Amino acid sequence: MSEPETTPKAASEPLTQREVIDLLFRNPAVRAYESAALASLAMIFVIMFMNGSDIGAVLVVLLGCAGLVLRWVAAPVFLLLVLCYFQLFPFGFPEAGYASVFLVRDTHFQVIDAILAMSVLVYLRSQYRIFGLVHQAVPFENVIRRKGEGPTRRPADHIAPGELGWMLGIAGAIVILGQLAWWLVNALEFTPTEAFPIHWIQEETNRTPTRRESKPPGEFNAGANRFFILIGGLFFGTLVARLVFGYWRLRMMNPTEGAMVLVDTSWAESHRERVRVEKWRIWGRQRAAKQAKEAERAEREREREQEKQRQRRAKAAGRSKR
Repeated sequence: MSEPETTPKAASEPLTQREVIDLLFRNPAVRAYESAALASLAMIFVIMFMNGSDIGAVLVVLLGCAGLVLRWVAAPVFLLLVLCYFQLFPFGFPEAGYASVFLVRDTHFQVIDAILAMSVLVYLRSQYRIFGLVHQAVPFENVIRRKGEGPTRRPADHIAPGELGWMLGIAGAIVILGQLAWWLVNALEFTPTEAFPIHWIQEETNRTPTRRESKPPGEFNAGANRFFILIGGLFFGTLVARLVFGYWRLRMMNPTEGAMVLVDTSWAESHRERVRVEKWRIWGRQRAAKQAKEAERAEREREREQEKQRQRRAKAAGRSKR
């Protein structure tokens, strides 16, 4: 016998734990994200186990499974903390004489590092996509949750057929860009005493990756050199991206949006002068209205005084006739 079909709940109604498990294991689109997250956790487990972090590998898998099944929203954060800790201390605790704990390697395009970064990215993206499907997809309208307001989920029917493929492709591109950025910051050197402070490191340069190495004045060790290169790259990269995307946004505008932007820009540039002119205009109108009222009052007083004089003359004329 086939199981009776149940009508799907509305996006604003929370799911029970049974409904969450049913959605994770029976919906093909959601099951694809779950399979990607579990495969990423398995790859992270293998890499950490190869590095000797068996305890950390088990903790990472438990945290990841808790986030998937139990909707524990803090699981990705704790998973990253545990992963970083066991990357520094593979055996779970600092060993005596282990001097290379905080040593940053200058290597790049290592297969193990790329696979680990790819696995972590795929897990995080899949985990938060699943959170949007079973828990909450968008934040509440107000900072303080209203009484009776439920979280809004993303309907599983809205998952596009090629969405998972795009997610994997973007994660791979991010890993490649990260490896290229790491190669670049280790291939460049920052020397503020020269005319152009950034240049390529020469082959004959004897540079060790330790942070405690003494350097001549005007030169930096590997850690400080990477820091300045990254800061400069982030600054100029943000500036270039802002210019490119700003120009692209202007090119994509229709005439109505462009006119609105021009009006808003004109107002932002001249609103102080316009406000001052408007205040003067309002003051002039108020002053003219006040002067008109004073003139009208003076006219009424003058007419009243003339009427009194006519009455006095009329009374005087009446007495003179008698």
